[in-house]
Amino acid sequence: MSIKDATFSSEGALFYTVVISSSTIEQMVSECLKAGVNETGGILIGSYSEDSSTAMIVEATTRPADSLAGRTTFQRGVRGLRPLLHARWKTGLYYVGEWHFHPGGSPEPSGDDFRSMTSIAANPDYQCLEPVMIILGGDPAGSYSLSASVFPRGDGPIRLREVLI
Repeated sequence: MSIKDATFSSEGALFYTVVISSSTIEQMVSECLKAGVNETGGILIGSYSEDSSTAMIVEATTRPADSLAGRTTFQRGVRGLRPLLHARWKTGLYYVGEWHFHPGGSPEPSGDDFRSMTSIAANPDYQCLEPVMIILGGDPAGSYSLSASVFPRGDGPIRLREVLI
């Protein structure tokens, strides 16, 4: 199966676009296959357009070793992320958000997903005013789908819709 870049965009007054490179989706699918029936995830690394309306995601990390994962839960750890982000920052890439896997399930964000991302958006340590959340749901070996949401600091989440090109 050929994986292509994916673009997600908002509707309405506030305009956000997220472009996920095909190599990033391949990274996520590979990690999901390794995880089997358990959730997994990591952080998203990329850059922004000059007007900050578009996040271009070029990397999805593997699950940090200190993460907690189970059939219906995932709590991303932090081990190894600081030096990785420092190295990426030197090349003009930044933390732009989080990704995780709902094995056999929908890519719809859960209440825990919303709470976690709202907390990240409010935390100045992340230096990310509008973190992106990507969820891969379904079967990474067969039929899966992605969802994308943006969590502006101090505002409610914005669900993005896939733009079919």
